[in-house]
Amino acid sequence: MQGSGPLSSSAPLTSGQMAMWLGAKFASPDTNFNLAEAIDIDGPIDPAIFLAAMRRITEEVEATRLNFVDAGQGPRQVVASSFEGEIPYLDLSAEADPAARAERWMRADFERNIDLAHGQLWLSALIRLAPGRHIWYHRSHHIVLDGFGGGLIARRFADIYSAMAEGAAEVPEASRLAPLSQLAEEDRAYRESGRFPRDRQYWTERFADAPDPLSLASQRSVNIGGLLRQTVHLPAASVQALQQIAQELGTTLPQILIATTAAYLYRATGIEDMAIGIPVTARHNDRMRRVPAMVANAVPLRLAMRADLPIPELIREVGRQMRQVLRHQSYRYEHLRSDLNMLVNNRQLFTTVVNVEPFDYDFRFAGHAARPRNLSNGTAEDLGIFLYERGNGQDLQIDFDANPAVHTAQGLADHQRRLI
Repeated sequence: MQGSGPLSSSAPLTSGQMAMWLGAKFASPDTNFNLAEAIDIDGPIDPAIFLAAMRRITEEVEATRLNFVDAGQGPRQVVASSFEGEIPYLDLSAEADPAARAERWMRADFERNIDLAHGQLWLSALIRLAPGRHIWYHRSHHIVLDGFGGGLIARRFADIYSAMAEGAAEVPEASRLAPLSQLAEEDRAYRESGRFPRDRQYWTERFADAPDPLSLASQRSVNIGGLLRQTVHLPAASVQALQQIAQELGTTLPQILIATTAAYLYRATGIEDMAIGIPVTARHNDRMRRVPAMVANAVPLRLAMRADLPIPELIREVGRQMRQVLRHQSYRYEHLRSDLNMLVNNRQLFTTVVNVEPFDYDFRFAGHAARPRNLSNGTAEDLGIFLYERGNGQDLQIDFDANPAVHTAQGLADHQRRLI
């Protein structure tokens, strides 16, 4: 097993890791928990420097060296003393269609089921398409990293690579990345604080009479592991118009995107007592924001919808509720389901998730622009609506990630057309 040497260390799981552990343990064997991104780099990349910079990342980031074992006293995370996995370099520049070949290779990797005890839960690869075109492929099992943690690694890696490529004698030492133990301390402090019972009270009162989950599907079925994705783009001019409205209403673009998506879901279903899932970072202080790890949570947003509800009023209500939600975001969804006695018959508070992904990755590799593309958010139980807010005058990418047992590509495309 990777990390079983004398210098590896083990510790109990944090709350976020435990949620993923239980999810993986009780999911169907084909369920996919991999997060994957392709970062397109316009410009030459030195593979030797890339590899050296990535090795430096594996020294700084414990999440890259994690495995998980269950020795009978409950699961534990094992941090290997050094990274023993592979960091592939693929030169596909001589292929007839390098880009298509790269997409096939990445898909084959992120669609794999990776063993928590023995598998390589974190993978980074460099793919060369042409002398001036490269892809940095970054994949992790969700128990190891969330999207925020992936962003921390990406920015630090770009800094290290750039310093090395530009001939700096020293790698930039100003790493603010912190070890997993810091997260465990924050986890423990939260559970022992007065915030923990206050958060529980907020959620249990708010959802004592929880409505049935909203769905665009006509039936329910477990996902046996498929990843059905349908993508559409909102034109840049429309994004700018929405940003203008956000300024006029004193709100933010993400809140407008959530509100308008909720309005569409109401139009499509007629459900007036609406609960949708909103992914949150669940990192309530700077100490937590410095640890690349799995912390993210999903919380229910409950909206009272009606046909004559003015859109500005809905947008303001979403803003008001999001402020409340974020105040209580550390209380885990799994705990709330347990509090509401939903685990017995596997009831959910929501099966449709709306996730506005802010683009805070403005990084470069030795001056060369890098553009991330999400490849996988893992398996969807029903429907995940991902809106990638790039913030740079581009079209807004909207992905519908769905359970293929209850959705079709055509059905998703029809919903997207009407949403746009």
